[in-house]
Amino acid sequence: MSLPVLIGMSAQLLLNVIDGIYVGRLGRAESVAVLNYGVPIFYLLFAFFNGLSIGTSSVLARYIGARRGADAERTLGQIVWICLGVFALAMLVYPLAVPRYLAFLRASPETTALTHDFLTYLFLGMPLMILTLMLGGGLRAEGNMRTLASAQILAVLANIFIAPFFIFGAFKAFGLELHGLGWGVKGAGLATTFANTLAALYILRAYLAGKTQLRWIKWPAWSNLEGVRGIFKVGVPSSLSQILIGLNWILMTRIAANFDEASVAAIGIGGRLDLLAVFPALAVMTAVLTLVGQNFGAGRADRVRAAARAGLLTAFVLLASIGLLGFLFREGLIGLFHQDAETHALAVHYFSWQCLGFALVGINIVCSGAFQGIGRGLPFLLLTTMRLLMIAAPLAWYLSLRIGPLGMHYAPVIANFVTAVIALAWIFAALKKLPDHPRPRPGEHLPEA
Repeated sequence: MSLPVLIGMSAQLLLNVIDGIYVGRLGRAESVAVLNYGVPIFYLLFAFFNGLSIGTSSVLARYIGARRGADAERTLGQIVWICLGVFALAMLVYPLAVPRYLAFLRASPETTALTHDFLTYLFLGMPLMILTLMLGGGLRAEGNMRTLASAQILAVLANIFIAPFFIFGAFKAFGLELHGLGWGVKGAGLATTFANTLAALYILRAYLAGKTQLRWIKWPAWSNLEGVRGIFKVGVPSSLSQILIGLNWILMTRIAANFDEASVAAIGIGGRLDLLAVFPALAVMTAVLTLVGQNFGAGRADRVRAAARAGLLTAFVLLASIGLLGFLFREGLIGLFHQDAETHALAVHYFSWQCLGFALVGINIVCSGAFQGIGRGLPFLLLTTMRLLMIAAPLAWYLSLRIGPLGMHYAPVIANFVTAVIALAWIFAALKKLPDHPRPRPGEHLPEA
């Protein structure tokens, strides 16, 4: 189950890396910095809806395990409309919030203008991305990982070929002199929007053609909101946890901004390569969440424990291997993004230290997925708060004062180690106490740990 998800998420990683490479070829430090200023604010919204998507997978998987397909379909239809409504409200605040956000980060006037353009075009495709996330949550709940992976691969292929025409005025490809729109960073935002639109249409086609176990009910009844409450119970802590990750990125950017644009760009480049750890870990977590949720709904605590153990072992071995490869090839990977010597050196130092903690990232993420599978979202939030707000951010600030821009690079690894130890002890204790329970009958409440 993890393999198609890993392929799809690797494709998504490639999408982010390609944008960074293309924008880096514009030859301006401000253009690279735009991605680091603009992506976190986009990530905050994405994190909220992605958290609800995880809650959707948890609830629907438990419904499927309990043989309550009609409840699952109603809940899926409800959460799509709720998320679209939340996004509409967020867009009312956007014109006021973004200028204050960029002022807080001390972005230069040129970078501010470029970031505003980038985000404007990026947000055009957000409603379709929300549709992809929520319907993708339904696909994950039923174990249909291939459709979601195919949609992500389609988006990446489209972005590879289309982005240069939006970003550059003139460029070479396959030995040909080609001409594009020359929109720079806003072209990168528009290309990503176009790619995500194709992914949404691909998933919509699967639902409308009846190729999924669950149907998407476009106009659901609203008399019973049990499933939605379950989604928010798991999804809101997950959303807040992911928002904290985005806020930590902003704080790291703010600390780096105390030095120079090269320090900011280095964090942005290294942060994109951190996805080499995050996406494989999320792939394993997705399979763990689905298997844990379905078997928990079916009353099979023995299989819940087996799925969690297998997921943790898989994540540790996989992420440790990726970390080793990333460390060995760090110079070449960083060289893809930027040719400035100072930025290159800082980014290599940052990424080298993060590679040491890749396996720890896998443990933290898979433990969170196991908790979410049994309907508990709060542990993820508490562990993320401890890791980012109580350890990583204060330590990065302190070390930057003592050592300089290199000092903040050590903080994430230390924070990941501490929380990985706590997460392992917590999940094993929770699963040990997990009782077997009979399968709920239609109309009964969702099982909870």
